[in-house]
Amino acid sequence: NNVNKKPRKKHIPISIPALEPIKKVESNTHTPKRKWPLFFTVILIIAGSGLFFEHAYSNKFYPGIMIGGMSVGGKTFADVMSHFGDGAKVLTDTGLQLNFLDGGTTKEVNIPMSAVGLTPDKSFEYFSLGDWQKTVEQAYQFGRHGSTWQRLKEQLSLPLRKKFNTNSNLYEVAVNSFLSRELEIFLKKTEPAQFAVNKKGVVSIVPEKIGESMDTEGIIAILKKKISSFDSSSENLKARIDVPSSTEEELKPFLRLAQELSQKTNLVFHYKTYEWRVSGAKLATWLTIKDKNEIGIDSKKLELFLSKTVALVINDPPQDSRFEMRGGVLTEIFAGRSGSVVDVMQTAEKVESLIPDVQKSFAQTGNLASALLAISRGMNFNIKTGTINVPVEVIQMQPRVTKKTIDQYNIKDLVGFSRTSFHGSSADRVNNITIGTSKLNGLLIAPGEEFSAVNSIGYVTEEAGYLKEYVIKDNKSVKELGGGLCQIGTTLFRLALNSGLPVTERVAHRYVVKYYGPGLDATIYGPHPDLRFVNDTGHYLLLQGRVEGTDLVLELYGQKDDRQVSISEPILSNQIPAPDIKYIPTTDLAPGVENCSETPRAGVTADVTYRVAYPNGEVREQDFNSVYTPWQRICLVGAKI
Repeated sequence: NNVNKKPRKKHIPISIPALEPIKKVESNTHTPKRKWPLFFTVILIIAGSGLFFEHAYSNKFYPGIMIGGMSVGGKTFADVMSHFGDGAKVLTDTGLQLNFLDGGTTKEVNIPMSAVGLTPDKSFEYFSLGDWQKTVEQAYQFGRHGSTWQRLKEQLSLPLRKKFNTNSNLYEVAVNSFLSRELEIFLKKTEPAQFAVNKKGVVSIVPEKIGESMDTEGIIAILKKKISSFDSSSENLKARIDVPSSTEEELKPFLRLAQELSQKTNLVFHYKTYEWRVSGAKLATWLTIKDKNEIGIDSKKLELFLSKTVALVINDPPQDSRFEMRGGVLTEIFAGRSGSVVDVMQTAEKVESLIPDVQKSFAQTGNLASALLAISRGMNFNIKTGTINVPVEVIQMQPRVTKKTIDQYNIKDLVGFSRTSFHGSSADRVNNITIGTSKLNGLLIAPGEEFSAVNSIGYVTEEAGYLKEYVIKDNKSVKELGGGLCQIGTTLFRLALNSGLPVTERVAHRYVVKYYGPGLDATIYGPHPDLRFVNDTGHYLLLQGRVEGTDLVLELYGQKDDRQVSISEPILSNQIPAPDIKYIPTTDLAPGVENCSETPRAGVTADVTYRVAYPNGEVREQDFNSVYTPWQRICLVGAKI
């Protein structure tokens, strides 16, 4: 208690009375002197454990680290790099190996990384491996970089497992198309029992055929797992029994009804002055088992008929308004109009619902005419001719974009414009470009929204009208869906650049394509690669697209904000000469006839710098690096059988 007092010069003894013992007072006040040593002890133990942990796993992946679904904990960096490197080489060179088993026979299928087309943009990738070296490096550095606390935090999270993806990708649409083509002959085709009518009008039953199928979803899942871990081993798969939707035994009770319908009825679809007639014999072949003890119409056959006949004549789809800048003012040059399209589903349902009721009434009365009169439900039945008249249902549709639309969102300026040529393209390629562009025309992109070309175009299927393009696979020329859509991807990429919008995803073609040249192209194939950009203008953007002759034109309308855009000329480097012409004998062509791909092209690397200066002084730069492999001219030559 005397620490801060001056010492006395002379010590004088004094008497101190006895004091009462001091009672202990309970207090919530913590005593730092007792806690701090324990705290520092714990910290030292944790830090020491961390140092020991780092020493124990020197040059090894920490436990709990997963790469592409594979545990790499305890493995050395060199071993993991070697595993993925070896797998990448095999997958790149030989592709994915599948063995389809069917009793005593085996069908070997090899899915290559890509197939070469007759032109570069007709080439298809089936899978890609991504930047796996970077992924392995990131996984190894987890828990090793940053401050002591950062490393400790990451290390303590390892018991929960840390997963790293290799960014490998399986292009499902292409793989499904590939497997369908490869297994078409190998797998036994399932055929349901159906009614057939001979030339004399006699109805009989064609027995069913039990077929085989593959679990496509299961196969896709297996392939995704294999490429994620770079597993190049072959996979054995068994075909499964595919049971027909209807059997001969199920159809037998309805044979008399089918005979009556075949001989005494016909179906007529009508709309205004148009009529489409379906004979009773044709109608009988559409009959199938719907539910137990109930006959109905095969909806797929009926809808296909309506789509290929009725809809082609009636469909008059709505037209969006078209705009262009005139004298600095956004002007409507073509007013949008409503349209009408056949409601295929609703029209088909009318016929589908008719047959089960006819069957029930016919079973009770044995008289087809009476049955039809009883249940015609507004459909005009002519008892003399046996004609069932079915009115075609039509849907009225409004345009997506009109002048009201641009007024509502205050769209007034041309923000960006892009035009590319597809001169010399095949008719199938032009068809695909036209259909894809129609999906984009009139789209509104909200402020802050990320636009996706793949999502906007939608599913690339034959039902949507897309046609197949030729690619070369196993020395043969085969077809794949969607050739030419990369024209849209490239034009969208240039539109985003010209508009000064941030590009969030873009992948170059593997080869230099004559339509685009190097550096400013983009390939799309759902789900990835995709072409994506963000609307950072703060206002709605209207996307317009059209085909003008052999040009694709895309425009973005919105509100300008005076951002300044500069796009450098592509800087070319690392040019690699094109390989010599490759001649491949094939029996697909007549002897001596050649079918060659376009002019060979050198491989090259192209670098483009994209710079946007905003009115507030902010500057954003993006660098696009494109590496193109050499393109070899390939000639298929007809050989003698």
